[in-house]
Amino acid sequence: MDSDSSSIIIKDLNEKHPNILVALVVANIKNGATPTQINARKITANALTVSYVECEGTMCALNSVDVAFNPPIKSADDAIDRIVTDGKIAMEAQCTWLVTEPLPLVILAVTAALGYTTLMLGEDGLQSAIDSWPLIGQKIISTIFGSYFFGVVRASFYFAIVAHAAEAIYIAIMLRKRASLGYLVCLKWFALICFVGYPLTKKAVLYTNANESKEDKLD
Repeated sequence: MDSDSSSIIIKDLNEKHPNILVALVVANIKNGATPTQINARKITANALTVSYVECEGTMCALNSVDVAFNPPIKSADDAIDRIVTDGKIAMEAQCTWLVTEPLPLVILAVTAALGYTTLMLGEDGLQSAIDSWPLIGQKIISTIFGSYFFGVVRASFYFAIVAHAAEAIYIAIMLRKRASLGYLVCLKWFALICFVGYPLTKKAVLYTNANESKEDKLD
């Protein structure tokens, strides 16, 4: 791949496909950091080098990652299509996040507990369960919530359902509009965000905001 072709590809990626670069960087760094100021720097048949800024507290550092091509890119003509395809694959939501990441797992468990109490136990069942608790637990519930504990549980459950659904609808639309993801991929994001909300919304926003930020800079 000659230098002129490489320069054209790099410029095209930085100007038109920032969300693809975000996805590739996120997929290739394993520390869970949120990268910023992401730019393609160099491309060969075997790898794409992308720079990014990573901050921890008040300290920021410029890093880079090499995104390997396997198999190697055969020509400059199909490089963009190949990179965009790889980036969209990296943007797909993973069901395993629900159980392998602490916050989604906690939210899933809490929402399930709220749902079970609201839909299955009911107020009488909840009160019977509380009556079997140690006395100090009963006093804490009585002091904080009085006779409204079931109402708080029920309201919390329905609020979580509505909030997660609203997040999921917004993210699915934005991923389709700004990241040009397929309907099934967007539907998967929608379903997973309905379960846990914020933790997965935070992941998806990286991809939906990238193009918007780049457009603002170009304007």
